[in-house]
Amino acid sequence: MSGIQHEARLIQVRYFGSKGSTVDALYELVTTRIGPGATFCDPFGGIGVVGSYFKQKGYRVCVGDHLAFAHTYQVASIVASRSPSFRTLRKELRLATAQEVVEHLQLARSKGGWFSREYSERRKFFTRENALRIEACRKTIRKWYRSGLLSEAEHAILKASLINCADKVANTAGTYYAYLKEWHRKALRPFQFELIQPTRGQAGCSAVRVEASALAGRRKWDILYLDPPYNSRRYSAYYHLPETLALETEPRVSGKAGIPVRSPIVSDFNRPNHATNALRSLLASSRFRLLVLHYSDQGLIGRSEIEEMLGPLGRVERVTLVGLGYNTSSKARSVQHTVYLVLRG
Repeated sequence: MSGIQHEARLIQVRYFGSKGSTVDALYELVTTRIGPGATFCDPFGGIGVVGSYFKQKGYRVCVGDHLAFAHTYQVASIVASRSPSFRTLRKELRLATAQEVVEHLQLARSKGGWFSREYSERRKFFTRENALRIEACRKTIRKWYRSGLLSEAEHAILKASLINCADKVANTAGTYYAYLKEWHRKALRPFQFELIQPTRGQAGCSAVRVEASALAGRRKWDILYLDPPYNSRRYSAYYHLPETLALETEPRVSGKAGIPVRSPIVSDFNRPNHATNALRSLLASSRFRLLVLHYSDQGLIGRSEIEEMLGPLGRVERVTLVGLGYNTSSKARSVQHTVYLVLRG
């Protein structure tokens, strides 16, 4: 699946479950029931594709996710409302414009270190030249933040931009669960540092790094959009390298993919014997005017189980959408999704 772009945004990472191909249809379903200005909560927000779209359309968006790299994207594209000025950093470095900050990172070089050793020398995720440039940007951004030269939003924008640009030259088929045996043509391109631009739209949007149930039950939302994982893929493993870049750590890693040796983040929605109860528990704690549940017909929870859970909440409408599935080849793959809507008075 190709990168997803909204206006001037530069989102490249291919993400499991991304709803970029169905977000227009989703918007039409929502806006005919509750219009712009309403609160829109997306507890399984991922890298912010849906949240950014609804922010752009005038909704007051609150997104969540338990992964650090997803949260970083959310802050950069949904919480932030304007391009960063880097005022404090520019004063320290005696730079005139924000573009000069970008150029400073573009010219940064490293002599080597943990990142290039683990993901270039030992594992062919990046060419050595690209790994050294990514490493230099990573260290520089971390140093600036720890020195108090970046705001939280500026820090998130730089980290998300680094992850985004690194992904463009990664020697992978889309995720970081494995690298390719031979150098892919995109991996041979030179690394270029470019800024992700925040989505313009409704002000006052927010992002929190919490479990979905904690966010869904925090208050009564006008629109509660639930897009839980529907299979057993563990996102923290498939996207371990973006997660490490977001955490700004140098963990001990192992195996062919260099996955960090740390406590795995596993959602009950990824576990066949727990997914149904996880959804039941989430619905029990949720408060909303309009519930929108987006789920694949190929998911771990069956349609009859979902409808049995939603029935007591109100009149259930069911709509079928066809979108692009996650794909690592040039041939597009369609996936059928079902959207369940429950409108309360």
